[in-house]
Amino acid sequence: MRGKMAAKKKILILNPYVATMGGGEKHMGYLCQFMEEYYNNEVEIDILVHSNEVFDVFAPDFVTVEDLNRQFNMNLKHTRIRKIDLPRVDGYRQYLIDKRIIENITKEYDVFINFMFLSRHIGKAKKNIYEVMFPPVQYHWEYTKTIFHKLAGAYLDWRYIRSYDVMISNSQFTNRWQTEYWGRAEKNVVVYPPVFSEKEIENRYVESKKKNIIISVGRFFVAAHSKKQLEMVQFFVAHQDIFGDYEYHLCGAVADNPDDRAYLQQVRDEAAKVNNVVIHEACSYETLMDLYSQAKIFWHGTGYMVDEEKEPQKMEHFGITTVEAMSYGAVPVVINKGGQRETVEEGVNGFRWDNEEECVTKTKMLIEDDSLRQRLAKKSAELAKNYSIEKFYEANRRIFDAYKI
Repeated sequence: MRGKMAAKKKILILNPYVATMGGGEKHMGYLCQFMEEYYNNEVEIDILVHSNEVFDVFAPDFVTVEDLNRQFNMNLKHTRIRKIDLPRVDGYRQYLIDKRIIENITKEYDVFINFMFLSRHIGKAKKNIYEVMFPPVQYHWEYTKTIFHKLAGAYLDWRYIRSYDVMISNSQFTNRWQTEYWGRAEKNVVVYPPVFSEKEIENRYVESKKKNIIISVGRFFVAAHSKKQLEMVQFFVAHQDIFGDYEYHLCGAVADNPDDRAYLQQVRDEAAKVNNVVIHEACSYETLMDLYSQAKIFWHGTGYMVDEEKEPQKMEHFGITTVEAMSYGAVPVVINKGGQRETVEEGVNGFRWDNEEECVTKTKMLIEDDSLRQRLAKKSAELAKNYSIEKFYEANRRIFDAYKI
């Protein structure tokens, strides 16, 4: 940890979707907490937000740092939300204008950390980091009309990639696509997101608490890497002969926009066909942890019916909720795509599936063979320790030291 600084370090984090309060926001929050400690509290961290198609950042109930602290059990003291008023994007020209405004703001800071999904914002701080949830594609792949467009795209690509000192991917899966899209492997490193403290998960798995519960956790939304709750509920409803003695609990927030609200209603309508599906909208942290502790099985389907090679951005790029479930001994039965391959070893701490039949068959194995389920549950809890906050801090400390952040 650094000694006392002569002047406070000024850090900007770009995350206009902070109000989703999902796994990415937990990741961002603990990065802020790490930096507060790393700089011995001699730091000012701004999370930059602006209104968009989903959130009005000037609404009185917009998320606060206190909300982040409560939701993710953190203690941020030198972090604040910085709001700017940008015109709603209406066409590519306005997008470029808004992008330039944000990029110019980064000049005010010692460190800029881009935490925005698929962002191509250029960093103009003294040091610039891109926390890669998933990388955007290159401009020149899109600018193909004329040779002029291709050259312009290549120039923009060059400016973008050279502006960052380091690109930190959240998984090997993400890092593969970061390298494939942008190269520059020497800039690319992998740091798994922080999920829990080592002390927090000591003896977290208690078999006597387990009930006949399957759980899925994730926001209800239709864009990008949708969690596919509708399809998972359909699996459960269609196989009541197998799942009749179980309850299926789905936990997640939903944004206040028509498409996502309509999607949640579809899930509710499907769930209403049976009496053993429970939907927890805006589930509290305490309720979620209690459900994890009771659940025997964890389901995750992001990327189902999507071609991974053609649309890798629609996969689960890491999967914080999978690791959370593992720590409680909820055996993961997850799709065989994206970052799930890194956290779930087939037949060791859970199962992976490629289609409905495999998902149902492998879940049935755990239901019918309790000794198998308990063996995988114990291994899940053990492997979950690889994704601790302490390991996250250690990895970031090495990066901040090496790149003199």
